[in-house]
Amino acid sequence: MDIHQQITDSIIAALETANPGDWQCPWNRASGLPTNAISKKHYRGINILGLWCAAQAAGYGDSRWATYRQWAEAGAQVRKGERSSLIVFYKDHRVEPTEEGDEGRRFIARASFVFNAAQVDGATAIDSVLPAGAEPPPAFDQFVADTGAIVHETGSTACYIPSLDQILMPPRQAFQSTTGFTSTLAHELVHWTGAKSRLDRDLTGRFKTAAYAAEELVAELGAAFTLATLGLPSEPHQQHASYIASWLTLLKSDNRAIFTAAAKASQAVDYLTTRTAE
Repeated sequence: MDIHQQITDSIIAALETANPGDWQCPWNRASGLPTNAISKKHYRGINILGLWCAAQAAGYGDSRWATYRQWAEAGAQVRKGERSSLIVFYKDHRVEPTEEGDEGRRFIARASFVFNAAQVDGATAIDSVLPAGAEPPPAFDQFVADTGAIVHETGSTACYIPSLDQILMPPRQAFQSTTGFTSTLAHELVHWTGAKSRLDRDLTGRFKTAAYAAEELVAELGAAFTLATLGLPSEPHQQHASYIASWLTLLKSDNRAIFTAAAKASQAVDYLTTRTAE
């Protein structure tokens, strides 16, 4: 099966089992960013989402993954009968340039297979599940301030207003949980990164009339990626019930849409975290 279709099908399955009244998609109950157990590097883009889905389906509470060979070289043993999870990497392939300005570089998707630490004997057990009601550290507000985004806590609607280049948020006291506030603000911050003066994220060329659904998917994934980076849990956006239907339509019609959305979400997180590190 095509790699893109295989991963897209797993995301569709997760969305189709979501309960609109109590949404628990993989990015809302993840156990932190998936990390390679050996290199300690975080996975990126579509691999974050794919491994979150795999962890949800199997009930893993550990965020560490590695290939069979990597576990073996680390002195651990994947248990017999355990099923691997698919990740994707892109290999640089050189071809003859076809036109002026073409460098002859092509990136070809390749599959690799990894196992969670919960499937391995000899891997030190850790509980990396993020507590649902965790209070954000004092540094969260500083993180937001360091991005440079103008945020006004006023009114009853959360939104990013491009014409003013400002984010409006209901007062944090209006949210039922601290996690609801931080998740919503992270969602709007990802929208903020897409402004022309920043990442210039215009999805109309790629997705045409489905650009709005794609941008909301980028924002929702980006919010989850951001909070996982900060070690915080996330909650679904208030409009999640209507989003699910539009995302399913998008993913079923375009098996590479989730790859693009996840890549754009990782770019947004990179932008936010780079600014806060300056």
